[in-house]
Amino acid sequence: MKRLLLISTTILLLFSFSSCTKTVVVADGGMPVAGSWVLAEASQHTSYGWQLVHTGLENGVFYFYNDGGATYSDAAINMQGSWAMRYTSGGYYDRYGDYYSGSHYAFEIHLRDRYSAGSVDLFFDEAIVSGNTLIATYYNGNYVSRYIFNRY
Repeated sequence: MKRLLLISTTILLLFSFSSCTKTVVVADGGMPVAGSWVLAEASQHTSYGWQLVHTGLENGVFYFYNDGGATYSDAAINMQGSWAMRYTSGGYYDRYGDYYSGSHYAFEIHLRDRYSAGSVDLFFDEAIVSGNTLIATYYNGNYVSRYIFNRY
């Protein structure tokens, strides 16, 4: 009887602690991200409004696999790595540059080219998929950046 009580208490505690998680990694669920994408636009929100920026990633194709793997290639470089979508809560800036607090998806991309040592590490505070468009934003302490990807 004591052993049964000990096992039951242990299981109950494990379930209690596991329910406190605020971040969930979603490689192939949540939003339909798997597939090929091109960076259609990158911009920064300043006191003058949205200003286009050149990232160097506009001429290539990103491919996000269901298992969390990722590739990027253009005429000069081929990178491999990973991506993750996380359902989380907290403060974030949306695609219009407005601040909100609450549950949302965060998105990250990590890519490396083993030959040139080039790399891409993007951490987006908020991401949404609307039709064939993925819009992701992040705040760096000075301004909000917005990346708009279109399905390729």
